[in-house]
Amino acid sequence: MKSMFKVLVVAAFAVGLAGTVSAEPPGKGTTIYLGSHKAGTQEEIQKLKKGDHYALVCMECESVTVKEVADDKEGEALCHDGGTVHCDSCKKKFTIKHSGTPGKGTTSRKVTYVNADGKPCMFVVPIKK
Repeated sequence: MKSMFKVLVVAAFAVGLAGTVSAEPPGKGTTIYLGSHKAGTQEEIQKLKKGDHYALVCMECESVTVKEVADDKEGEALCHDGGTVHCDSCKKKFTIKHSGTPGKGTTSRKVTYVNADGKPCMFVVPIKK
């Protein structure tokens, strides 16, 4: 009788717990980027102006470095095709590459930061205030 009671209590607890656990679909719920999103195009990166903040997310060393834009030309430097971006955490330089052709109605190209092997390894996240 005691084991049947324990089974019923555990089952009731499991049903109650299952009702409180739910997964959010992609794009919903809390994000780790403080409400910001990854800047993937040249236009989005060039919008950074002096005094704005952005995060460099390095997937090589799994770090996030928050920086302040020093001047209006820094946004251009972050998306200059063939330029480099330095990760303060792992002390590596990554190359900036443009990919894809501009789509219908847009003049922007996708910006990726690649390592020496040509694999994407970093991205920029403008931080909204």
